[in-house]
Amino acid sequence: MFVQHKQLKTLNVPAEKVVHLHLADGGVQLAFAGYPPQFCRAYLVQVTDGQKALVVVAFYLMKSQESIFFVPKGGQVSVAQVAGVYDEGYTFVESMGFMLTESDFHLLSEQEKKKYWYALPICRSVQAGAAVVISSSEEQTEKAYPTSEVLQELTQIGLESLGRYLASI
Repeated sequence: MFVQHKQLKTLNVPAEKVVHLHLADGGVQLAFAGYPPQFCRAYLVQVTDGQKALVVVAFYLMKSQESIFFVPKGGQVSVAQVAGVYDEGYTFVESMGFMLTESDFHLLSEQEKKKYWYALPICRSVQAGAAVVISSSEEQTEKAYPTSEVLQELTQIGLESLGRYLASI
């Protein structure tokens, strides 16, 4: 069972710790407490530190430009148990009307992973136009919002992923 994590406003984890990423574009209108009904994007993320893993369900509210996060009631689990929790998260998101697709995040190079990850709206702060501070174990760097070139490149990666998926059917 997943519960809302009300203190979490942005998913501020290094791209290297993200193991799996499924996403669904904004085709579903939802109403969360404290927000007007609006179209949302959904994300299912598995983050790990090698021994423990956390599955996070994120909904990006497109009109409010804010994220709402849900985590398993039990919190982190061992890496051996995470597959079952990830499946529960998948079912949770799809029960709300979304159709999740694999992002092929795990197939990207380290540089492409960083570019893709930090461009996602669930990784950005709520304040529009502000810079986002991304913390990593080595250093803290300031990242600005992605340029149109970066977004086009990410769109191309997504289209290639979709092409591979359709070819496999």
